[in-house]
Amino acid sequence: MPQRFIKTRSLFFTAILLIAIIAGIAPVAADSVAYIQVSSIPSGAQACLDHYTCNETPAMFTTTPNSYHSVTLYKDGYLSFTNLSVYASSPNVTTNLLVTLASIPSQTGSLDLDANPTNADIWLDNLYYGTTPQIIGGLSAGSHTLLLRKAGYYDYTESFMIVAGLTSTQDPTLTPYTKSSGYGDIQIQSYPTGAAVYVNNNYMGTTISSDALYVTQLSPGSYPVSITLEDYQPYYETAIVTAGGVYDIRANLVPVTPGPTPSTNGQITVRSSPSGANIYVDDSYKGLTPLTLVEIPKGSHSIILKLNGYQDWQSSVNVAAGSSTDVSGTLVSATTTTLLQTTPTTEVTQPSPLQTRSPISVISIIAAIGICGAAAIVRRKKE
Repeated sequence: MPQRFIKTRSLFFTAILLIAIIAGIAPVAADSVAYIQVSSIPSGAQACLDHYTCNETPAMFTTTPNSYHSVTLYKDGYLSFTNLSVYASSPNVTTNLLVTLASIPSQTGSLDLDANPTNADIWLDNLYYGTTPQIIGGLSAGSHTLLLRKAGYYDYTESFMIVAGLTSTQDPTLTPYTKSSGYGDIQIQSYPTGAAVYVNNNYMGTTISSDALYVTQLSPGSYPVSITLEDYQPYYETAIVTAGGVYDIRANLVPVTPGPTPSTNGQITVRSSPSGANIYVDDSYKGLTPLTLVEIPKGSHSIILKLNGYQDWQSSVNVAAGSSTDVSGTLVSATTTTLLQTTPTTEVTQPSPLQTRSPISVISIIAAIGICGAAAIVRRKKE
């Protein structure tokens, strides 16, 4: 048998071996992640996973399998939408979420909110706003849902009405746990702020401010807690919850060690008084305050906050690579406001899991054959 034929056959089997290796490695990497596909009508909205990782719709997010997450959509001229129970299914499976956004009514109102005791976490229409006391503006006329959380107290829930052009006042009193309740709590702070918090692998909120984020009404036991922020190393701790006790976590996040190509991006956590203002970074719409924005290029950026009934607030911020910067604006009430009332509608399709294809592709096969072909040419020249 000619020697050249033997060499050619060896190269062929080498190519087959390379393809097999690629096919074997790629599924292993894919099996460690799940996918969430977010689409919107209209498209081009900012979709944020767990309140800080944002991409324009249609957007694909990679996350941990078998976990629950928050997905929020923002688009200028439309009501924000939040789903707190988006389930990332099994490894290598895609969960689809389609949201029809509703136009913002031209007439809005505000909520002046406090609680007794104060410093309770605010969830308004499934969106986290930080802690009481606070004024939240830009709310559409009609019914809204309020959830307040504080360690040592039962969760407080209420539906209330917003009247166009007016400010509603709420000052509820929270009820402390009874001795027989058996509940315990976790309170979490991070430095810097803006980190996403997961308990039992499920998203529980974001450390928007220096005040604690509360995870309440927990049965006694051990709870794994992870805290993540872009450009920082993940923080892990096991919370031991006891009946009537509060487990305190204060996470000092450590920046990712710079490698051969250090990060050139940073974060901005934007807050406003009142909350609910539209955020524009370099004239690009990003969502509603409070919100943490990641992957902001280092350097100077312009920030504009807009809210119906208030004068625009504008400033500039210098973002440092690999760090988080806080921006807080106080909006001044406008002298005149002309508003019209409309009725919003929102439609959401239930997520349906779809199996994704294996990551191995035709490109991988062609690349393997190309490598072997190049080797064959070199050998011929040597002969």
